[in-house]
Formats: sequence, structure tokens, C-alpha cells
Amino acid sequence: MIEALSQPDVQAFLKAHATDSPAKLALQRHLPGGVSASLLASQLKARQKAKDKLPSWLSRDGIIFPHGVAMEQCSSETTAAWKASHYSGSSFADLTGGAGVDAFFFSQSFERGVYVEADAERCELASHNFGVLGAPHLQVVQNTAEAFLASKTDSFDLIYIDPDRRAGAQRAVGFSDSTPDVVQLMPDLLKRATTVLVKASPMIDIRQGIRDLGAVRKVTVLAVNNECKEVLFECGAAAQPLQIEAVHLLQGKEQRFVFDPEEEGTAEVTLAGVLAYLYDPNVAITKAGAFKTVGTRYGLAKLHVNTHLYTSNMLVGDFPGRTFRVLEVLPFSSKGLKSLKLPFAKAHVMSKNFPLEAAELQKRLKLKEGEEGFVMGLTVGSGKVLVVAERVN
Repeated sequence: MIEALSQPDVQAFLKAHATDSPAKLALQRHLPGGVSASLLASQLKARQKAKDKLPSWLSRDGIIFPHGVAMEQCSSETTAAWKASHYSGSSFADLTGGAGVDAFFFSQSFERGVYVEADAERCELASHNFGVLGAPHLQVVQNTAEAFLASKTDSFDLIYIDPDRRAGAQRAVGFSDSTPDVVQLMPDLLKRATTVLVKASPMIDIRQGIRDLGAVRKVTVLAVNNECKEVLFECGAAAQPLQIEAVHLLQGKEQRFVFDPEEEGTAEVTLAGVLAYLYDPNVAITKAGAFKTVGTRYGLAKLHVNTHLYTSNMLVGDFPGRTFRVLEVLPFSSKGLKSLKLPFAKAHVMSKNFPLEAAELQKRLKLKEGEEGFVMGLTVGSGKVLVVAERVN
């Protein structure tokens, strides 16, 4: 497969047909290099996913992309590069190699590395791609994580593991439903590495993950462009106070908010009605659970215990999220909804702790999606309101 897809005319064909439908390509008869239509269609589909996920790999001639689950589950180069920039040392092992994205980026920060993967085809692809990318110090080992640990006595500065979160046709969330069972492996992992970094589903219950793994030193919620991408559990045998960090990567900039669970538990946030400005924390902060801490740190009041928006009369300029200037606050009632008069016909509609979802609220207000402003359906201490606002930053 690799030899066939690496042919210059095949690579040129894939580039020339980059935006074509893989389904239509699968029906074509006259294709270059004697490569089957189904194989070309599969590679084209993988390359289209790589356009946003792995643009630097896509720009390199000769890269062959895995298909199916390996491509869907692999880290983006944005998140992989972030992880590699925060961990370095002499050696690392990636025990769930997959597409090889994380292993390759970690290899830029470590003197040597081991990519471990049970699937023979993925190992073959990884070995080929590492050669194309220039990572000669990255060893490829075909084995399961469990068998690799049982057969080797090596120790590492970092062991990275991203358990397969597919349980049959369903996607698993917790560690107990993933493969390998990282909870059972953890005692051995801690003996073999100074740091164990576990990648979890963005949907994971962070508190449950901490309880399941034990020895957790830090939890990182990693978001890109306000979409939660990864939750990382850093574990180590040496005990230290638990930290939770919310990292938001947005247009080349990084917003970072660090707190500890005890601080969140004891924080007391003031409740208030809608004031001159509203603040919407980025998704990393809300996923991390810093619902009170983010308000107290920035001197903000909260609209309601379960409405995770914050407010102030004076503008706070460095808030890690979106900031809005309030233009109008309108009382909300189902009966009075049709009689409301808004200052624009197009707007972004938001719903926070509100009986109507954003799409339904937009429909009832007869608003078209647009850049003219924002309309927010919110629950505050006094009841349900609609807030008309404009974006500050």
C-alpha cells in the first residue's frame, strides 16, 4: 500500500483532486499507478481530514495518512505541538501510537522516543512517515501497551497514553471503558516513568478521572478556538498539590487559567443582576469547573448560581473569554415574546440556563444569524431576561 500510494503520479493525482468527493472517486476506473479506486478514495478522505488537523503533514510530499479511526482519534498538530512544548527530556514512550502525531511532536522535545502500536498497518505507516518527516531517533515497536511494559525494563522521563475510547459502536468516556485499561496499568506506569500523561475524552468527568487514576498532579483542559479538544491527566509517583489548568489556544495566542479544587470549593462569588458588562468564560474554564474562582479572581459578580456568565460596571480588559457591552435588558415571558422589539434583524443568539435553546429562541424572535449584535436568553436572580449586547472582545 505504501509503495503504491508513494508513487509520484499517485501523489500528484491526490493533490490535484484534493476537493473531490471520495465517494465519486471510488467509482472511477482510470486511475494512476494501478492503485485501486477504493484505496485512493480512502486516502483522499484521510487527506481531507488532515487539511485542518495536520496541515504541515499534508504539505509534505510522500506522507501517507491512516484511514478510519486512527485519523479520527489522532491529535491535531496544534494540540500535539502544545504538549510537546511543555514536556521534554531524555526519553519518552507513546504506548498508543495510532497515527503517530503525538509521538512525532514529542520526538522534537526528547532525545529518543518509542512509538508502540499493536496494529501492523499503523506501524508500517508510522515508520514510513517518520522517515519522511525526519525523525530517525523515533523507534517503532509493534506491540500492545501491556505486552510492551511486560517485555521491557526501560524507564522513561515521560510515558504518554491515549486509550482507545471506542467500545464497539459506541464512544466510551471514562477510563474503565477504554483500551488499554490505564487504571490497572497505572502502578506499573508510575514505576517506569517520572511523568505519565494520559489523554482523555473531552467529555470525561474530571473529578471521576482523578479518583480513578490516583497520583494525579495536574489536569489540563486544552481547548482550541473555543472547542474543548483534550483533557490531560498528568500523573507521578512523587506527591504534589493538585492543579487544574484551563488552556485556550485562540488565533496563535494562549489563555491560561490555573486553580486548585480547594480554592474553587471555598471561593465565594457575589450574585448580581445584569450590569454594564457581561463576561463569558472560554470553554476550557467551564470544562475545568472554575465556576466561582474565575469570578473572584477578576472581581466579577455572577448572574445566577447556575448561569455561568459574570458581570461588572467597570470593564475588565484581560478576561479569558468573550466580553460584551450591555445595550438593553428586557423582561422575558412566553406570552410577550412576539411583542418584543429588538434593535436589529440579525444577531447571534445565546442561551444560558434558559428554558429555550438558542436555535428555538432565535426562531421565536424571528432573528436571522448575523454580525449586528447579540441577544442572550438568561436566568438571573430575579427571573428570566433577554439581554441585547455588543461584543467588546
